[in-house]
Amino acid sequence: MPRWSEERLQMILLSHHILKNPFAYFFGMWLLGMLGGVYLWVIKPLEARLEKLTEEPKQLKTALDYAKWGYQVMDKDMLGIRQSGSAAHKANCKKALPYFEKAISLDSKLGLAYQGRGMSLICQNNKLSGRKSLNQAKSLYLQQGLERNAKDIDLILSVYK
Repeated sequence: MPRWSEERLQMILLSHHILKNPFAYFFGMWLLGMLGGVYLWVIKPLEARLEKLTEEPKQLKTALDYAKWGYQVMDKDMLGIRQSGSAAHKANCKKALPYFEKAISLDSKLGLAYQGRGMSLICQNNKLSGRKSLNQAKSLYLQQGLERNAKDIDLILSVYK
């Protein structure tokens, strides 16, 4: 017997079984309804939230706002899963760079902005400029007494030699 005939026979027997057994029919319909409900109640709102994250907020006023938004743009991806070497991640890093530059122009003593710019440049394979920006962030952190942040920069610099 050819394979398609065997599969057809199995489908006919399954359909017959479902029609003769109302419990199986109702359970199957309930299961399909639950899957549809999960999609409508969970997945759709998550997609809507992700779309909102892609829109630039209207109230970017301070340098810290620009730096934080730059990090959100740089790390924007589907449900928090990213591949750091992917083309989409590199494009996000390129989109985030102007936000870090604007933050630096508003407050030249904000180490977070220099750190973000450095990470964005390294992401785009511009390691020399990225390391320079990270070193500026480290010196600002040390001037402000934020030794923990400076140690984090040392760790980043050791990874991207």
